Amino acid sequence: MRLTIAGGTPRLDASLLAVPRRTTLLTVYTAGTIVLGLWALAVATPLVPLWDRIAIPGLDADVAGPAGLLVWTLFGLLGGTRILRDPGGHVSLTFHLPFIVAAMLLGGPVAGAWVALLATFDRRELHEVPWYGVLANHAGLALAALMGGAVTAATMGLFAAIGVPGGLAIDLLGVITGTLVLTVLSAAIAVGVVVLRDGLRPREAAAVLDRSFRATAVAETLLGWVFVVAWIAVGWWTPALLTAAVLTLWRASRAIEVADHDELTSVLSRKAFALRTAEAADRARRGVEGAAYVFLDLDGFKAVNDDARDHAVGDQVLVEVGRRLRRAVRVTDAVGRRGGDEFMVLFTGVRDETVALKLATRIRDTLTGPYDTVAGEKTVGVSIGVARLVPGRRDFEPDVRQHADAAMYEAKAAGGGIRAWQDPPED
Repeated sequence: MRLTIAGGTPRLDASLLAVPRRTTLLTVYTAGTIVLGLWALAVATPLVPLWDRIAIPGLDADVAGPAGLLVWTLFGLLGGTRILRDPGGHVSLTFHLPFIVAAMLLGGPVAGAWVALLATFDRRELHEVPWYGVLANHAGLALAALMGGAVTAATMGLFAAIGVPGGLAIDLLGVITGTLVLTVLSAAIAVGVVVLRDGLRPREAAAVLDRSFRATAVAETLLGWVFVVAWIAVGWWTPALLTAAVLTLWRASRAIEVADHDELTSVLSRKAFALRTAEAADRARRGVEGAAYVFLDLDGFKAVNDDARDHAVGDQVLVEVGRRLRRAVRVTDAVGRRGGDEFMVLFTGVRDETVALKLATRIRDTLTGPYDTVAGEKTVGVSIGVARLVPGRRDFEPDVRQHADAAMYEAKAAGGGIRAWQDPPED
């Protein structure tokens, strides 16, 4: 299960519905999100008029409002073309929230909902996420935007009625309140999927709402406000210039993003993975939550890699291993590559060894299926070592890594499978 942030707003990836014992609940939950979101938008569209401020000046009254809505939809599609990969099952960021916020403030609830539905597609969805996952993502986001826009309108009306001075101040208070509703509601929808898909407790699933999430939501809300001010004060075309400037800055920072990922498999680099594990170790030392390290090595990979095709077959298998690992872990976990055919996984929020072994078993089952390559179907095995960071105990992170490594080699010596490092008795 992966979760992405559409400008600070989590979005569910329902591409892994076929999980034993949770399939029915996930299917019902996803279908309910689609039906409720699209029904609410269909009902509200003819009843809630567009606000005049979204209209493009100089056009006929009948087309000025829809034209403004179309412009914000196109802006959203343009801004959403930057895709941050999600190598460790961790939160990724795209650039949609400013356009939803701007549409909500300029055009009202329906405008915000339509922009949320149509202008938040990214390229990954078109070839990775099944149609039902895509539709659930955007129907849920449209529902959240519709509710956020309604709260925005109600808040503006309330502040104006009680005499809060300053039109812009009223607008700012309204959009902050409405955006908070948008973010919280869409997060709740996505966290519900995480709970069902990964078997996490709600508190564990809510770990995606960390400080980086909150900082991103605030920053992009303010950027949406800047878009609105530019639209009103300068001209309807000025947000396009601001969007182009932001995308240019993002392109300049692309090298930093690439450095955090393994070039071949797209999982986390060793350096980026080390940062994640250091954070987990700190939480464990403070007694916040436990974690588990999983080191794994592919069995039989050398024979595959020695295929007479310049290692192209081995590279194909490694790329697929990275993809399967990213899909097998939970949203709160991380995946990295140690080098060669060795990978590493960080499981966060692990309460005991049973949970760690259950998650490791999911990885083993995911990786041992056949691999389609240019040389035909190939198979590999996997040896997995597991070691836990016990909350509240003074474990040293390097020692736990060595324990996971030793357990992995024990598994390899035994012909594959999973081995867990046995924790010594506590003092």
